[in-house]
Amino acid sequence: MVGCDIYHPPSMEPSSVSPVGDAASSGTSGRGSVSCCHRAGSRVRRVVNQGSFYVLRHRQFRLFVLARLISMSGSAMAPVAIAFSVLGFDDRPNSLAIVLASNTVPQLILLLVGGVVADRVSRRRLIVLGNLVAAATQMAICLMVASGTADVTRVAILAAVAGGASAMMQPAMNGLLPQLVDGDQLQEANALLRLPTNIVRIVAPAAGGALVALIGPQWTLGWDAASFVIAALLCSRLKISGPVKRKSSILRDFREGWTEFSSRFWLWSYVLSGTVVVALWLGGYQLLGPVVINDQKLSAAVWGTVQGSFAVGLVIGGIVSLKWKPARIMVVCVCANLPLAIPLAALAVRAPLILLAAAACLAGIGLDIAIVCWNTAIQQHLPQELLGRVSSFSSIGELMAVPLGYVVVGATATSMGTSTVLTASAIAMTLATLVLLLAPSVWRIRRLPAEEPLAAT
Repeated sequence: MVGCDIYHPPSMEPSSVSPVGDAASSGTSGRGSVSCCHRAGSRVRRVVNQGSFYVLRHRQFRLFVLARLISMSGSAMAPVAIAFSVLGFDDRPNSLAIVLASNTVPQLILLLVGGVVADRVSRRRLIVLGNLVAAATQMAICLMVASGTADVTRVAILAAVAGGASAMMQPAMNGLLPQLVDGDQLQEANALLRLPTNIVRIVAPAAGGALVALIGPQWTLGWDAASFVIAALLCSRLKISGPVKRKSSILRDFREGWTEFSSRFWLWSYVLSGTVVVALWLGGYQLLGPVVINDQKLSAAVWGTVQGSFAVGLVIGGIVSLKWKPARIMVVCVCANLPLAIPLAALAVRAPLILLAAAACLAGIGLDIAIVCWNTAIQQHLPQELLGRVSSFSSIGELMAVPLGYVVVGATATSMGTSTVLTASAIAMTLATLVLLLAPSVWRIRRLPAEEPLAAT
């Protein structure tokens, strides 16, 4: 759903019977009983002493978090720099649309290929290569803008290459986390991976706009390229095992991934529902939100306040996810998407800024909780060797919604009015989310302890 957001990769539940209880009721006595109780007691003390940041003791995880943080510091500023770079040599709106579409289309085409490749080759090498290709494309755009040789065709081609690199790299990143941390720390790891990047998303766009205004877009693009290089160097130091050597064909691997994806109702139904929710969310919030603000004769700063409130909500959601470990992780994942409809309803009734900002903040909190729960559920309930392929199907579901949401919502709002479309979108999003709670398999997916073997779900 929105919880499967593409910039995020893709669970854990304490056992219903305590370790001490297992030892006490085992019927053993003497040294065996004392030893068992000692081990159980040690485990309880270890769990108690492991705070939310204990997962950072893993050096490999720290490297990965740092790489993501540095890369995001450039990527979060890049959209502003790209937009003003294009507008600097061609101020027609469709020219910028061509560049943005050129980045998205290769992702739709290559994500499934990237999912198969991520399960066949070294994920570390794939991530390093993807970052280096992204660095090369951004540096090339930077040099063309600085030299005055940029045009729409050249920038669009480079944007397409960057989109292809992202598509090949993203499934590998989504499947990497279980190789970096212990199984019982996946939720904390997912939350900690998102928390600093969400903070960067609050600061970086404003910083990027200021840099573009002060020193020009080429320098911002140059930092984005440098951030990809640094991320590649950090990821190259990750020490993780490679995939099991496969003798099967790529087509057979694809079919295997699709079989695993389609056989789990809780998985594909959430992605299907999410395609609807993401389409309506993007169309209602991202597209019609500025339109409503403009119709009310309010400034862009007002919409910036709303966007900032949403980003603050993402950070709060990440903090909540560090501490709260719900048992029925998919039920929480589904319910956490419900607040996404609130900002649309607030926009529909032209709510005051303070209420609109509060609604956006609640949506951000729910979204980040949903993302963390979704990623953790996938990582725990799917075999590690399938994570790349399955996560690519999830990402495709979200990417398909991007053009769909803008086109359908935009066209409908033109003929029926923004308030009508926003109200209908909020209702449809709520229904598309709530219907998932009727599925028994959604209620069966629970957060697993590290010791519990993977079961068919």
